[in-house]
Parts: sequence; structure tokens; C-alpha cells
Amino acid sequence: MAEVVREGASTGEKIIHGKPSGIDNTASAFGIMIQFRSGELIHIESSAPLRMLITNAKVGRNTKALVAGVSERASRHPDAMAAVFTAVNSISKELSTIIRSPALDDISVTAREEKVEELMEMNQGLLQCMGVSHASKLTGAGGGGCVLTLLPTLLSSTIIDKVVAELESSGFQCLKVEVGGEGLQICFG
Repeated sequence: MAEVVREGASTGEKIIHGKPSGIDNTASAFGIMIQFRSGELIHIESSAPLRMLITNAKVGRNTKALVAGVSERASRHPDAMAAVFTAVNSISKELSTIIRSPALDDISVTAREEKVEELMEMNQGLLQCMGVSHASKLTGAGGGGCVLTLLPTLLSSTIIDKVVAELESSGFQCLKVEVGGEGLQICFG
């Protein structure tokens, strides 16, 4: 069933985005973390899921136009953009290493999550350099879409629920997820 859903989502992404990587639909359907390298999707085994809050910022976007803009920017500034792409690749590799490493106690869990948070912030800056970001954008949609917030493991559910309630009362849609979780599930009742 997960493969059927992944295929359907892939078809939808091709219509909307043109030439998607396949990361979003594969990760969502199978509940895995993926690293994209040279056109290849590489499964990352996580030592523990990362808790995230996905908030729909309700900022419109046109991914096809943004991708074309990256190509144009790379043509105008080939050396600078090559350096940006190299930095993104370095962040991806480091994040992959961190996610695979075991966290043995609360201190190492916190240190691990602080590193992930810092890498996310660095990558956001690089997305802005490429011209594909929005002030609050960290998801793959380009130029808008959703805000991705890392939820520290030791942060209480009460605090998270209060933040979600406040965001939703302001008209945003929020989803609490685990990256590296179980993927597609069909629930009855």
C-alpha cells in the first residue's frame, strides 16, 4: 500500500513541481529519512526519530519558477553558487552522521538536537542565498509553504500543546510529526 501511495504522490509532484527529487513522497510513505546525492535517494538509518512541528505558513509559492531562478543565478554566478551547493552538501553529510549516531543519555540527546538545529539554521541561510527561501520557510516546497521546527525531546508536551494552540488560534495549521517514524499507516476506528 505504501508504494501505491508513494507513486500517486510522485505523479502529483511531477504535475506541480516539474521534476521533483522524490524525497518527500518516499520519506512520507515509508517513514524513512533520505539523503539525496547525485540523483540517488540514500536511506538514512536514524538512531532515534526527531520530533518536528510542521506549521503551514500559508505563504504561496511557485516551485517551478524558483528552480528556474536557481539555474539562472548559477549561470550568472557559477563560482559563488558552486560554493553554496558544496556547503549544502557538507551540511547534508554532517546531518546524516549526527542522525545515525546514538544518543545514550539526556545530555547527548540534547547535544545532538542542538547540532541538528544549528545545521537547519545554516541550511536556511544557504536556501536564501539560492533565492528559493522565504523568511519562515524550511520545507521543500520553495518560496513559502511550511515552517519546520525541531521539537527537543526534553521539551514537555504541555508547552508544545500551548504553542500549537496559539498558532492554530492565529489561523495556522500545525502537525506534530516524528521524522524517521513509521510512515504511512491506515487506521480504522
